[in-house]
Amino acid sequence: MQQSLDMAKREALKVSEALLLCQRELAQVRGQEEPLQEECSQLRTESIMATATAAYLAQALANHLSDAFWEEREPATPIRLRRFIGSRWPWLRKLFGSRRSPTGLAEDEQIRLIEASPLFQPAWYLQQHSDVALAGINPAAHYLYSGARELRDPGPGFSTRDYVARHPEIEQGGCNPLVHHLQTLG
Repeated sequence: MQQSLDMAKREALKVSEALLLCQRELAQVRGQEEPLQEECSQLRTESIMATATAAYLAQALANHLSDAFWEEREPATPIRLRRFIGSRWPWLRKLFGSRRSPTGLAEDEQIRLIEASPLFQPAWYLQQHSDVALAGINPAAHYLYSGARELRDPGPGFSTRDYVARHPEIEQGGCNPLVHHLQTLG
């Protein structure tokens, strides 16, 4: 019986030593955990700042590409004045003496309609489709000419794929899904 008791005490001592060793290791791990949590917090902050910077730069790029696009299309007058007058009084556009074809003018109207839509978010479009940003193309023009055919979305609030699935006639007619949506609503 004494022998069993001694053996139990030795086992309890071994377990006690193992427990003490585990407690020391746990304290060591917790000591290493604090700097890692600090580093994770710093990385989260940097990630948020990088995301905000990327959004700002994408918006600036989208504005620049749009301005450059319209300056190339309508170089005769200051771009902002022409766009302002054209958007407020469409019949006055004829006074500026545009020598563009009716098809080109219709495309310009569609690009203006896309740019004015809250469903089209040019900065988001450039961030989602970096090839468009790298090519230096006006995002609204890209969406009109090829983005919709490639089933790219103009913004997070409009699914080109879903709209085309609900309205198969627009694919056959060659109409841009967002333009179709905006024109049928308005």
